[in-house]
Amino acid sequence: MNEIYNKLMKTTLFNGIPLGEIDKKLSVRKYKIKKYKKGETVAFRGDEIDGLYINIKGELNPEMMKHSGETRKIGNLDEGQIIASAFIFGKKFEFPVDLLVEKDCEIFYISKNELMELMIDDKKILKNFLDEISNKAQFLSTKVWNAFNNKSINEKLINYILKNEKNGEFLFKPSLKDVANLFGVARPSLSRVIGEFVDEGILERIGRSKYRVLDIDMLEEKREF
Repeated sequence: MNEIYNKLMKTTLFNGIPLGEIDKKLSVRKYKIKKYKKGETVAFRGDEIDGLYINIKGELNPEMMKHSGETRKIGNLDEGQIIASAFIFGKKFEFPVDLLVEKDCEIFYISKNELMELMIDDKKILKNFLDEISNKAQFLSTKVWNAFNNKSINEKLINYILKNEKNGEFLFKPSLKDVANLFGVARPSLSRVIGEFVDEGILERIGRSKYRVLDIDMLEEKREF
């Protein structure tokens, strides 16, 4: 049991809560440790979220399926992360994505009622949970703003890539600075958007000014956005 509590200490929900306090609080609460093997599905998009889930061991892959049937990996949910914290309460408490097990995992589960009692009992846990969902909301807000603010750069960059790519690869010719001037933007601004494309798995840098397109569908969708 101490092994589980040690892992929970490293999570956002129990951040700053001593091991002895976690033991004391959870000993009077009902919770489960759910185990899954690699390749299994923890939840499908649209499944009801009836409590709080924390990945305490292993790795999960959130995925979304397009209308074409193709799946897209959203990112990773590593050890210590709360799963879909912003969807536990509210009018629509459903998993927003499919959750597939990448590495054998263990998930700490506690029902909504037990979670409420836990937060009422300890203001630190309540604040941790509020910070968790607030930070995610702020991150999303910043991402949306950046997408809106950089939309013209995005469009110009995407059009440039689609026009110049050959066999999935392209160069900024004669240089990135010249392309930035062609777009009428500052080079750092263009570099920032390129970096976002790389971080999102759309592009891969394979040379000083040479890139490979990894996800042409996502590139097209960003143009539509």
